[in-house]
Amino acid sequence: MKKISNILFASGLMMVSLIVGGAQSGCNAKSEGDASAETAAAGTEAVDEVAASSGTAKGSSDTAVAKNQAVSKKLQWFEYVEGYNKAKAENKILLVDAYTDWCGWCKVMDRETYTNAEVIAALNQDFVCVKFNPEVEKTHSFGKYNLKSQELLYWLANGQPGGYPTSYFVFHPTKNDERASQAGYLPPDQFLKLLAEVKKRH
Repeated sequence: MKKISNILFASGLMMVSLIVGGAQSGCNAKSEGDASAETAAAGTEAVDEVAASSGTAKGSSDTAVAKNQAVSKKLQWFEYVEGYNKAKAENKILLVDAYTDWCGWCKVMDRETYTNAEVIAALNQDFVCVKFNPEVEKTHSFGKYNLKSQELLYWLANGQPGGYPTSYFVFHPTKNDERASQAGYLPPDQFLKLLAEVKKRH
């Protein structure tokens, strides 16, 4: 496994080219996404079905423990503005998963990476997670910004958006606009390495 590359600095904003060993897969055009989608099963809906109860609870306290365990195993996704405000209030890193409906690799990442127990635990501890489809037009008002979806994509990417999926990170919503990105699908083990690297910058 190759080491994650160094942080790159550009235009006063920290943009990461966190290249991890192995295939970097992503969708750059609808034709690629359609081909990949044929081999990718359920999409983002699978992410919302991760929670599972563990064992039979006995008594009210056991029931509460079981519910807490189920919640900790569930990854919660937010709209951008809601997620940004939550990350700001809780002083957490904002993770923005940029995807499209036609992107097959986005569905693979939803199915294989975002349902992984270790990934969920790491994200729940230090991150607030946002699902963002730049092709759905809406206005995103946060901080001093009021951006349309494509404008938000370019803001997140410091003017250089990649393919899909791309993971964008806003490090300090309470302080500044430092942000970083990693394009392409990553399996759970590589995504955990990425999260560990990102966490060091917080």
